[in-house]
Amino acid sequence: MIGVPREAALGRTAADGRKGGGWVTALLAAPGFVWLAFFLIAPLVFIVLVSFWTRTDTGFVRHWTTANYTELFHDSTYWHNMLTSFETSLIAVVVCLILGFPVAYFLAMKVVNIKYQIALFVLALAPFWTSFLIRAVAWTYPVMGREGALNQVLMKLHVVSEPVSQFGFSTLSVRVAMVQLYILFMITPLFFMLAQVDRHSLESARDLGANSVKTFFEVILPQTMPGIVIGSIFIFVLTMGEYGTVRVIGSGNVTSIGTIVETKTESIQYPQAAASAVILVAVLIAGVFAITRFSNLREDI
Repeated sequence: MIGVPREAALGRTAADGRKGGGWVTALLAAPGFVWLAFFLIAPLVFIVLVSFWTRTDTGFVRHWTTANYTELFHDSTYWHNMLTSFETSLIAVVVCLILGFPVAYFLAMKVVNIKYQIALFVLALAPFWTSFLIRAVAWTYPVMGREGALNQVLMKLHVVSEPVSQFGFSTLSVRVAMVQLYILFMITPLFFMLAQVDRHSLESARDLGANSVKTFFEVILPQTMPGIVIGSIFIFVLTMGEYGTVRVIGSGNVTSIGTIVETKTESIQYPQAAASAVILVAVLIAGVFAITRFSNLREDI
């Protein structure tokens, strides 16, 4: 008899605490939600609205139309650039994973001293302390091009007899530069996930007779899959809509879906540019959804 009121009182207290905690959490999260709503959601909504408006010589008028999308669906140049940009993004993701995984593995699994780990990781971060456009320019002119360092080294090693034109202002040079510019977005999540790999599970796999290859695929890879997914999402989203690097390194000889949107904006074709951007966002959402199918991030992290 006496215990029942106490339990009820404790239950009410716990419920009241949860309610109070909910309000505190909501208040703490409110500035972030306001920021996202104003700088992310509102611009996206406005772009969608503009994509259905009618273009004029000075911008657009609020006359609803689907002609902007109809025009895009019949624009072979737009879809060719969409396919090329998608291909570039996939190549960047795969190459960054192939090159970035050994670096992250070495830092997290082979460097035992935490001080050395941090020092080497900061050293890897050093190039990213400058603007990506500055790094793109620095990468382009001394390294790429017919007279760049890459061609000079290949010629001195007698790998080629004359400069390789593809190392100039070409799609190949753009893709190589994107790998260099964005590879850290793959190394960073992989490094943190590999650092959390359970060492006891590695020892157990060895005790059970698993070799290095089987241990990697059965133990290490499943635990690092969230890092692979996060890095892939970052690189896919950033490279798919990229136009700054394409402009600098392609020097007008290479186009992408990002440069198409930029060109339409500069020529005051705002509704067409907005429609182009909306389709790009739809493709990005579909790509991110496909990538997340490889891992349940909420459970794995």
